[in-house]
Amino acid sequence: MFKKVLTRAISGAVFLAIVIGAIFAGEYTYSAVFLFVAAMSMFEFYRALKDRCFAVKPWAGIICGILVYTVVSVACIFPKYSLLALLAVPLMFALFLYQLWQKDERPFEAIAYTLCGVVYIAVPLALTHLLAKPSFIEGHTDYMPFVLLGIMILQWTSDTFAYLTGISIGRHPLFARHSPKKSWEGFCGGFLFSILAGYLIGTYFTTPFTPTDWMIMGALVPVVGTLGDLTESMFKRSMNLKDTGKIMPGHGGLLDRFDSLLMSTPFLLGYLLIKYLLFI
Repeated sequence: MFKKVLTRAISGAVFLAIVIGAIFAGEYTYSAVFLFVAAMSMFEFYRALKDRCFAVKPWAGIICGILVYTVVSVACIFPKYSLLALLAVPLMFALFLYQLWQKDERPFEAIAYTLCGVVYIAVPLALTHLLAKPSFIEGHTDYMPFVLLGIMILQWTSDTFAYLTGISIGRHPLFARHSPKKSWEGFCGGFLFSILAGYLIGTYFTTPFTPTDWMIMGALVPVVGTLGDLTESMFKRSMNLKDTGKIMPGHGGLLDRFDSLLMSTPFLLGYLLIKYLLFI
């Protein structure tokens, strides 16, 4: 038992060091590291489907996802080339054309499963670059690592305190069909501490967002992040899997670690775009 806990702790510490190091090493390093995360997460996703004999094209999906991630992240890193992000659309539609040369009995099923991996994994990870360089706010075209760190802290705070509260006083299942161990009490604990973390981040971190913005994001993260976690749990249960991979001893695969961020990113970005483009 002690060995298992120690392995999990060391693995988690290495994971945190790599993520935080990538964030502060600069946007090019961050882009490269998260491109690897996107590719490996898609590999785990497609492998699970392939092992269960689903019609899917893993390598076509991974290549498409890498290209989509690249054009979206480049558009975010270099705001003057922002229209490059539109290339993601024909790249994803190329999967339809690729399928013309395949001999599957269920071609559109193959397209659907393959495209799902790109939209579910590559696109949200690429959009984190727009959070890091919020060029939609006038005068903010510099890379801001503390924005990314703040979002990661919200994720980790929500997950940690949801777990601690859940094992302490959790009684009422949150969504037993997909994740029997999650409780409403745990969710509320993660929700409250995430809002508190948002206030502290907004007060003490140098970012273009106000403390109110961070508190709202602190409320969004546990809601949509938990739904993202439940979505991945639904996927794993349908595949009869405990974890999507073994790259992180004691934690599972990269998809297991980033499932909350995949769902949170579009909603956080949606909130910020609505506020700063429509109301300011």
